[in-house]
Formats: sequence, C-alpha cells, structure tokens
Amino acid sequence: MKSRLAIAALLWCVPLPGAGELRFALHHEPKTLNPLAASEDAAETLRYLTCGVLIRVNRLTQELEPELAQSWKVSADNRTITFQLREGLTFSDGTPFTPADVAASVAQMLNPALRSPVADTFTIGGVPPKVAVGAPRTVVFTFGAAVAGMERLFDLLAIVSAQSPLKEKASLGPFVLDSYKPGVEVLLKRNSHYWKRDASGARLPYLDAVRIPIQANREIELNRFRAGELDLMNSIDPESYERLAKEMPGAVHDGGPSTDVEFLWFNLAPASPVPQYKKDWFQSAAFRHGISAAINREDLSRVVYRGHARPALGPVSPANKFWFNAKLAAPKFDPASALKLLESAGFQKKAGVLVDRAG
Repeated sequence: MKSRLAIAALLWCVPLPGAGELRFALHHEPKTLNPLAASEDAAETLRYLTCGVLIRVNRLTQELEPELAQSWKVSADNRTITFQLREGLTFSDGTPFTPADVAASVAQMLNPALRSPVADTFTIGGVPPKVAVGAPRTVVFTFGAAVAGMERLFDLLAIVSAQSPLKEKASLGPFVLDSYKPGVEVLLKRNSHYWKRDASGARLPYLDAVRIPIQANREIELNRFRAGELDLMNSIDPESYERLAKEMPGAVHDGGPSTDVEFLWFNLAPASPVPQYKKDWFQSAAFRHGISAAINREDLSRVVYRGHARPALGPVSPANKFWFNAKLAAPKFDPASALKLLESAGFQKKAGVLVDRAG
C-alpha cells in the first residue's frame, strides 16, 4: 500500500479566527453537488467539508465521535441503533435541524432515481432500514439483519434539510457552497451557523473560505504550489515528492500508509467474458497462491514507489485500524515455491514458457 504523501505550506500552522482561505486543487470535476449522490473523490471532498453527519469517524484516530447526534445506543442483536440528536442546531440558512431531516435524508438516499452509492451500504440483506422518529429528539434505525460496526455507516450519510428552500445546498458542516465555476473552481465560504466551538469557546471553522481550483494536470498543480498559489497538495507521486523534499524540505510530509491498496483481481464470476481456460486457472487456489509467491512486493515498493510504499498483508491497509488484522503473515517472494504451486495446478515449463494442461 502507498504512503500519504503531502506537501503543504500551511498544513502545520495553527490558524486563528479570520485566518483567510485555504487553497488546494481538485483533479477532476465533481460529478454532482448533491451530497447524497457523491461517489467519487471530488464530490466526496465537498461533502466532507459542507455536510453534517450523525457520527463522524475521526480521519486521524479512526475513533467514533458524536456529531449531530450527541449520543447513540446499539441494540444487543446489532440490528437497531437509537440516536439522541443535539438541540438548537440550524442549517446554514437558519432553518432548524430536526429529526424529520434525518428521516428525509434517508428517504432521499434510498430513492432509486438518485442512484446514491450509500444506498447499497445501508441496504442489509436486500432490505432497507426502517427509520422511526420519536420525541423529543430521538431517531431509531432498524436494519433487516445484524450489522457489524453499524455506527460507522453513519459517517457516510449526509444530513440534508427537509424544510429549507435551498434543499441539499443548506449546510450543517463547517463550510457552505458559495460558487461553482465548471472547469475553473469551487469556492466554499465559512458557515456562520456552524455549531462547533474550540476549547476556548471560539466558533469554528477558523478559516473564512476554502478555494478549490479544478486542475487535472498534476505538473501545473505542482508549479502553482511552488508559486504560492496553492497551500496544500495531497497524494502526490513519489518522484515529485522527492523533488520537492529537496527544494522545500520544510513543506513536505510522508503521512505513512494510506487506506488505499494496489491490488490484482482474478475474475471468478462464472458469467464473465473471460475465456474458459483462464477461468479454470483462476478457480485454482494453487494457481492464485503461485502468482502471489511470484510477486516481489519489496521490489515494487522500493523501485516503483521509491520506498514510499510497503508490502500489503492483505486487502486491508494497516491505516484502517478498525478492520486491519495485524496477525496476518507477510506474503513471501519465493519463485521456487511459486513454480511448485503452479505445477500442482497443472502448469509445466516448456522452452521457458509456462503452459497449462491443455498447452
């Protein structure tokens, strides 16, 4: 898995109220501005900065934090979760936040016409959740089957207003969409109705605005950072990272493993268009283990990623502290073992080429 390589001129500064704007680029247009339909990085970034959720997963610690819900309780059978909502919160236009907004958000999310990617996540065993609103500020979700880590689902559910004339553009998050110029930039402004305060009582967020130019060309993005036109870059390639580490050593930081992994899929679906002889290969566990043993992950990490990657123990990154299994054994690069495994799957070497039973 790759490292989170970031460069930032202001990343480690502690901003104060009225601290101006933060500038960073999106690498493609957001496909939607509806937070309930967000499915790719650009739209997800805007959703994260503008929307409120019932429970937030802290991106650094991965611990659960109460957000719009001040508390919650999961039933013993892991099918029901009961939320107690905060009082006195309003959307960015002053519209009150109520339990009805949660129910309406779920209804919109589950509407097939919206094609929300979150709908499948909330549909357990083919059954969507039932939502009941109780007094005074209680919302109860009941799923069709037990759900592991149920609370974490609610970090994905953006809460939109059922009453505001702005509809999904009314914000419960720290920022609100001010303007969007396709192909140029997105401008977010500070939400003056945002409910959070820091330890000293100062209202958050500190920033007045977040300016997000749309820049697909990473080299241009790099040059804009050098020129001081951008404050932050994230997930840059290792070559650019090392180049900037020499030019601007105080502005770069390797954040360690990301939650992304590079992986190779074998298509095991019976109805896939893959030729039958390949399907026969892929169905063999010995073949799959043989291919795994033939991959030198250490070399890939060292050469391709210049040391800014590490061999994965499985499909889950160690950065995912909730699901990662640290007891997994590291896969070993072992060409001799790989050949034996492939031979047991019916392969033979002929003139330096591996062929299967059918030749």
